[in-house]
Amino acid sequence: MKKAERFAVEILMIATLIFIAGYVLAQPKTEMHYTQHTVQAGDTVWAIAEHYFDGQVMPMSEFVFCIQAKNNLAGKYIRPGDVLVIPLKTEVMK
Repeated sequence: MKKAERFAVEILMIATLIFIAGYVLAQPKTEMHYTQHTVQAGDTVWAIAEHYFDGQVMPMSEFVFCIQAKNNLAGKYIRPGDVLVIPLKTEVMK
């Protein structure tokens, strides 16, 4: 390989590594926290999700699914007095 070609390949490799490092560092960091919610008369999983949705880093439908999965809810039916665990995934400042 000629000196100029080798130099060009090395520059390309360095540029690629810088790009990859910048991409990785630019990705938002997230943390998972949990809170509890006691179901009141008239509550729905969707309404509870809307109450806690501010600051979430996922779409609303995915947030509702996460609440259902975390609480082993087969459907959307909940009763007053049920205590739900609400998973809160938020971005962390670097």
